[in-house]
Formats: sequence, C-alpha cells, structure tokens
Amino acid sequence: MKTARKWKGSFSVFLQDYRYQPDLTTRLDSSMAVPFDQTTINEVVLWKINRYVRLKEPTLELLNGVSEVPRGAHRQAADLLALLLDTRGVDLPMASTFLRFRNPRAFQIIDRHAYRAVYGRSYPLRGTSPLEAKRTLYFAYLDDLIDLAQLKDLEFERLDRILYMFDKSQNGPLKAADQ
Repeated sequence: MKTARKWKGSFSVFLQDYRYQPDLTTRLDSSMAVPFDQTTINEVVLWKINRYVRLKEPTLELLNGVSEVPRGAHRQAADLLALLLDTRGVDLPMASTFLRFRNPRAFQIIDRHAYRAVYGRSYPLRGTSPLEAKRTLYFAYLDDLIDLAQLKDLEFERLDRILYMFDKSQNGPLKAADQ
C-alpha cells in the first residue's frame, strides 16, 4: 500500500485531475467570505453526498412551464422528462420529484416505496434502464394514481406521501431486492 508520506513524486498532478462537482466546488470554494446560511449548508451536504444537480437553462425553463399542466395531461411533459433524465445525477425518482414540487396537481413522486404500495412488487427500473422504459412506466404510474385517488377518494396532490407512509407502515423496510 502506498502512502502520501512515502510518495516521492509531485502531488500537483493529483490536484490537476480533480473534477468532483466542478460548478458547485467552485461556488463553495468562493463562499469563505460570506456567512453560511441554510442554502449553503444544503449545498455542502449535497456536494458531500454527490447529489448536486445542475439543470441546463432550457430544461429549467421547461420545468417552470409545467406548472399549468392539468391533472391527466402529464404526457405533455414527455420532452421535459427526457431532458431531466438526460441530466447527470437525475434518475426517474429525482425527475418526478422536480415535477411534483413544480406541479403536484399533475405529477407525483415515484420511488420504491410508493411503487410497491401501488403494485405490490419491487420497482423494476435501474439507472441503466432505457429512457423510454422510464417514461412509459412513469406516465402509466400517474394514470394509475389518478384512478387510485378517485377509487379511494384521496387527494391526488398528497398521494405520493400517503403511499410512502402506507408502504413503510404496512410493508416494512425495503429489502435488498427492492433497493
């Protein structure tokens, strides 16, 4: 095992190859002169767990535009969903979270717990699943949530939270096969 203490070469080569979260790293490195607020703390946490996502401006504009999509018309966001899924660090659960917080009337979060609560089986997708499979699954899931909300007289806007808690309570923790 090599250690830094015994290294005979130059260490500058290692810093030249450092490419971890470049946009956020630059911003955080320049924040020393400014007092931290909760936003800065959140960014540090996201930097540490490598979950920082930077959306391109056209994607952000489309995301802001879905605020008026009515319930049942979620397929209008097909192009946006493709752009979100093409963003580094964004998979279907994260993309659906962006959509849900922008417009809970039309979109809800899909995650392993909510999916299991609706279908009684493990979430079938992986990060490597094809884009079209993700889009098809998500839109079918939203169709099924609309039906479930009507059937059980539930508020569609809160259904993702209800399903998440229902699954944790009734089905317990996710097993390795579910994760």
